Amino acid sequence: MKILKTASSLKKWRRKLSNSIDLGFVPTMGALHRGHLSLVDRSVRDNDLTIVSIFVNPTQFGPKEDYLKYPRPLANDLKMLRRAGVDVVFVPKSSKEIYPLKDEFKVRVPNHWMRFMEAKFRPGHFEGVATVVLKYFLLVQPRRAYFGRKDFQQLRLIESLVESFGLNIKIIGCPTLREKTGLALSSRNIYLSDMERIKAAEIFKSLKESKTLGEASRRLRKQGFKIDYLESWNDTLSSPDPKKPARWLVAGKLGGVRLIDNVLKKS
Repeated sequence: MKILKTASSLKKWRRKLSNSIDLGFVPTMGALHRGHLSLVDRSVRDNDLTIVSIFVNPTQFGPKEDYLKYPRPLANDLKMLRRAGVDVVFVPKSSKEIYPLKDEFKVRVPNHWMRFMEAKFRPGHFEGVATVVLKYFLLVQPRRAYFGRKDFQQLRLIESLVESFGLNIKIIGCPTLREKTGLALSSRNIYLSDMERIKAAEIFKSLKESKTLGEASRRLRKQGFKIDYLESWNDTLSSPDPKKPARWLVAGKLGGVRLIDNVLKKS
């Protein structure tokens, strides 16, 4: 497994690849778990080569968010990726490998995406995500890129970005992996206490079992959640849709830990 630490070394490696090579790409911020590895496994199955990035992107964090304390167990991450059969890992040695200019260009996210859910509660977040992902795509030039459905608004945003810029990249949305309790796997789950982890399982249960958003909200608040949003949208996120099938999406804090999840309500 090759480890690349600079944008120039990544470009040099990419130029040597034949255009006939199917290259799969899995962008991550590290602190890998089984959810990330499921994306990696899918890429390894689908493609001739797989490249994974590990970079805690500062531009998608707000000033009061957890950028500085976000877990960075790089040695363990690399061990997991080597076992998974990854060919190349891009680990920028500094932010300057991604943001080389003092005054950087940014992707302006269309107004539709900025008015609801994650964008509403995390100002600037999706501009940071869209910008770093576009930079990755230009550097890596993958045939396919893999994203988890837990970050569902992000997934739809990236699909829209690819369409808008006319990129010849297929975006693959992969299922959310969960603990036995139903709690979606997340790098931030390590912040939860044992009791909070039990309570956090109510997110999936309330989304799955509740007949109305109001019922789901009451169940979550009873467990101590401070809800940012709990909304019903159509599956493309083009319009709010209380009818079924609809996708219910939620974000909230339990203790100091912010968690998100979503389910497709079929009945």
